[in-house]
Amino acid sequence: MRWATEDVSFGRDFVFKKAKESVDKLTKGKYPAAYEILSCVEHGLGKPAQEAFAFEAEAFLRLAKTNESSALIGLFDGITAAKKNPYASSSTTKPSSVAVLGAGLMGAGIAQVSAEKGLHVALKDVSPEGLAKGVAYVAGNLDKKVKRRRLDAFTRNTTLSRITGYHDAAGGNAGAFATTASTLDVCVEAVFENLELKHKVFGSVSSLVRDDCVLATNTSAIPIGNVAAGIAKPERVLGMHYFSPVPQMQLLEIIPHAGTNEESMAKAFAVGIKQGKTCIEVADVPGFYVNRALAPMMAEIAPLFEDGVTPKQLDEAILELGMPVGPITLLDEVGADVGLHVQHTMLADATMGCRMAGGKPEMLQHLVDQNWRGRKDGKGFFVYKGKKKEPHQAVLDYVSSSIKLRDAEVTKEQIQDRYLSRFVNEALICLEEGILKSPADGDLGAVFGTGFLPFTGGPFRMIDAVGAQLYADKLSRLADEHGDHFAPCALLLDHAKAGTKFHP
Repeated sequence: MRWATEDVSFGRDFVFKKAKESVDKLTKGKYPAAYEILSCVEHGLGKPAQEAFAFEAEAFLRLAKTNESSALIGLFDGITAAKKNPYASSSTTKPSSVAVLGAGLMGAGIAQVSAEKGLHVALKDVSPEGLAKGVAYVAGNLDKKVKRRRLDAFTRNTTLSRITGYHDAAGGNAGAFATTASTLDVCVEAVFENLELKHKVFGSVSSLVRDDCVLATNTSAIPIGNVAAGIAKPERVLGMHYFSPVPQMQLLEIIPHAGTNEESMAKAFAVGIKQGKTCIEVADVPGFYVNRALAPMMAEIAPLFEDGVTPKQLDEAILELGMPVGPITLLDEVGADVGLHVQHTMLADATMGCRMAGGKPEMLQHLVDQNWRGRKDGKGFFVYKGKKKEPHQAVLDYVSSSIKLRDAEVTKEQIQDRYLSRFVNEALICLEEGILKSPADGDLGAVFGTGFLPFTGGPFRMIDAVGAQLYADKLSRLADEHGDHFAPCALLLDHAKAGTKFHP
């Protein structure tokens, strides 16, 4: 085998050809280091050590000068800075226990990341069936890690033992939860996006927990101030917006309302950092940061359909750009019902002005009405069969019949520019309006909340690399062609005029 793959030239050529194909597939050609590594290995075969090391040193110098290097180092610095609790003081204690109210996918995911990091978790649901399903989800995820040898059986069992289940049904252990509640540092509700239900859930526990226990709502769109308005001691209420699937997604948005106190913020950050999340503080506005920037980008899907772009073409163009998933796949993974809720929320926000132009909630409503919400239903824009998927012809027929199509002959680059620039411009507006604390938070939120082109370091570092003037010019051209919702925001124009950057 060694003779065939290393000693014979055609064998080596075949091995490196396959290796390059694998790197192409994984990196989409966006990460030059992977190709330099291959080059160093290939060059070093059979060469004297000093010659091989000299070649590698030259490769390192080339990489150190690239935009990708600067972007990824900046991203690393941002992650490192985010590990420090901005509200910590000498009186801030290390968290030891949390409660998660609701054992669905989000709640179970929050329970898992908490238990894995040593926190004791009280996982509570209304029914024993829901609770059992949530615990089984955590156990299944841990079992997969054991199977892949990323975890040993003892650690798996220890982690699961940190989760204690409670339910409210007849014969349940609600009384035992009342005793546990007095020890909790943070209580996170993870129920459906319904304000009345969230008030009911918090109302059932607010009298059981300590006065300094944080009551955190995991909502993607409901204003935190509205949740706090129905709760005793609203100063301890805040938002902790996790992203699905929680065990894989690194970002956590922490959202105070106008009355949230600093002690509660310190505890929320402490728990998030303990869970291994990258935490950013975001203002209490509809959609917060990530969904607020994501909504205009997803609103561009229907106008692209109108210009004759097919779902398959759209996904392929955005994947080639370097995003981890295409917009159509993203909709199916998140669920058309969630996408519809976010779109309605953002369309109802008067401060968005024309920036949600193009959004067609009726298209998503049709998918929801037909139970074609995506992977959760086995059907969406794609039909799912195990790990395989194929285009859903009924949805394609609906799109072609319900949307007035025109053959605009849109190029791949135009698809990419129209889709991505709407996110970037909205991210800039979030900084301009004080929704974000800093450009670094905006980069971290974009990369770890949506998978925004990590090799660029995020939207703000990307603009620094491209140049504010060039990006403003691109947006102006798009606005001339497609409408004012592409118009560059004032903050970008200010940086373009001054020739300044967002990062030092």
